[in-house]
Amino acid sequence: MRALSRLWPRTLARQLSLLLLLALLASNAIAMLVLQRTGSLIHPLSRSFSLERLGTAHHAAVDLPPAETAHLLAAMGSAGARFWMASTPEVAPFELRPEEQRLANELRSRLHLNEALAIGVQLERISGANARTHLFSPAGWAPLRLRSSIALPNGSYLNAVQFPAGAYEWGRVLAYSLPVTTLPVLLIVMFFIARVVRPIKTLAQATERVSRGEWIAPLPEQGPQEARELTVAFNAMQAHLARHVEGRTRMLAAVSHDLNTPITELRLQVELLEPGAARDDMLESLSELSAMVRETLNFVRDDAVQEHTTTISLSALLDDLAKRYQRLQQPVTWAGAPPLQVTCRPLALKRALTNLIDNALHHAGDASLHLLREHGGWLRIEILDHGQGLPEDWLNKVFEPFVQRGVSDGGVGLGLAIARSCIQAHGGELVLENRAPAGLCAVVRLPAAL
Repeated sequence: MRALSRLWPRTLARQLSLLLLLALLASNAIAMLVLQRTGSLIHPLSRSFSLERLGTAHHAAVDLPPAETAHLLAAMGSAGARFWMASTPEVAPFELRPEEQRLANELRSRLHLNEALAIGVQLERISGANARTHLFSPAGWAPLRLRSSIALPNGSYLNAVQFPAGAYEWGRVLAYSLPVTTLPVLLIVMFFIARVVRPIKTLAQATERVSRGEWIAPLPEQGPQEARELTVAFNAMQAHLARHVEGRTRMLAAVSHDLNTPITELRLQVELLEPGAARDDMLESLSELSAMVRETLNFVRDDAVQEHTTTISLSALLDDLAKRYQRLQQPVTWAGAPPLQVTCRPLALKRALTNLIDNALHHAGDASLHLLREHGGWLRIEILDHGQGLPEDWLNKVFEPFVQRGVSDGGVGLGLAIARSCIQAHGGELVLENRAPAGLCAVVRLPAAL
């Protein structure tokens, strides 16, 4: 089953084409079986010729002297037929099958013989097998042989062996019918399949681009009615998403503006208070509140920016990041990697990776970068530090907005949330893992470029 699943085509057009081809082959096979079991086995011309020769031989046996009859029967003989007189029948009496009974009845009618005279007809393969042997056995393809015995008024028998042409010489029939019936139908249907599948393929590509955070122009409505309706639904969905993001950005911008005014007023009032610990605590709280509002607005604005998606070398991007940190004398190590392509928004992805590297440097003092290709078309980035790691219940909690690893981080807890949002917008995933003997590893998985 696994071997069959590997051979089975993946695309819809190829699957439909293969199913159509199998259906056409099956229809030819079924037609062969039905004709083999119920149709006439002898070609009409060969059937008529065989009966005419039997009629001629019978008239000679009845009307001519024995010497002339023997001479004529010998002259009628050839590689494809043999006629002779004998005291015993070539075909012993047996229950005739329908095809043989039809031949006997037609021969009796041609010769105007009464029912008292026996006629024996046996149609078989030259191997002796039944003429209607299973088509898919070697005997079913063997030539036909017609043996017959006609009782004469003098008590002797006219015997004959002929080799009539089959009504269906399957080698020739299939050599003609398969190309003529299969190829035109297959080509025409493949054309219409392509017409049906093309809008779906375009829609799948557009959906993949939107999943990476890219807005695209409305897709043209083309193809069958179902494909047009699907395209209309996709265009409407993208328009609704764009309005939702724009509305969220405007709302948070307004909230940020409205919050900044009372925060500024509170700061002015607090600064008029007498210097002291209470005054300093309030000023610090107001600074944190102002930073949270500012960072939240920046987060939403960055999420709404529609940077153009392009295919770049992820190895080169990591190399640029490592060199930038190394120029700043930061302990970031990068051993390099083979060129691996990824389709992304470069600035957004670089910002997400920068947040992860900064997080490692801030909490552990170092960062080590690794890049490798996984099975299934995925690229894996590991940003490893040698700090104390995190408790297991915090490995997911730190991705929530405004959640910080420590009480004195100096940030507002949006770095990891921004990084995960960006990675997920690229169709990837970001997780944190503790590594032995010590250290935290941020694992980024991104789909490789096609």
